[in-house]
Amino acid sequence: MPSRRTLLRSASVAGVGALAGCNALRPGAEGYVQLKTIEGMYGENGVWKSDTVIDVELSSPPGEKPPELEGPFGEWDRYFDTPRRPVVSESLHEELRLSYEEVRYVVGVCTPKWADGGDEIGCYNVATTRETFNAAQVHDRVRASSDGSSMTIHSVDGRWPFDAE
Repeated sequence: MPSRRTLLRSASVAGVGALAGCNALRPGAEGYVQLKTIEGMYGENGVWKSDTVIDVELSSPPGEKPPELEGPFGEWDRYFDTPRRPVVSESLHEELRLSYEEVRYVVGVCTPKWADGGDEIGCYNVATTRETFNAAQVHDRVRASSDGSSMTIHSVDGRWPFDAE
């Protein structure tokens, strides 16, 4: 029969292994948010057109300055207390829905896991839900997944360390 010390050591190793395995099973890939945009879509003479409500993009060089900002445009500026960190309230969402035929929330995430063809990093800038749009800000470190046509942010963990790239 194994000693108590051997049993405890085995249980400890198994516990650490289980935790490491759980981390590997977390959904998505670790990356950073490079873009947040809201577009209002409408039809005019049988053609779809769009207005950009707000557009926040990665600073250049990344992370050294605040995110670059375009907008908010027109009447929408009163809805954003901190435009470089846009969050869409329920009331703003309803106003957008009343003003446009379709509202598109777009989030862009970049990660080494999505790299393709010898690139160091790959990015998707795709539509998402209002909840996912609100979950993270440009420059944030996130765990995200995308099928190329939509984005889900599973978690946010501070800022991406751009200086480490």
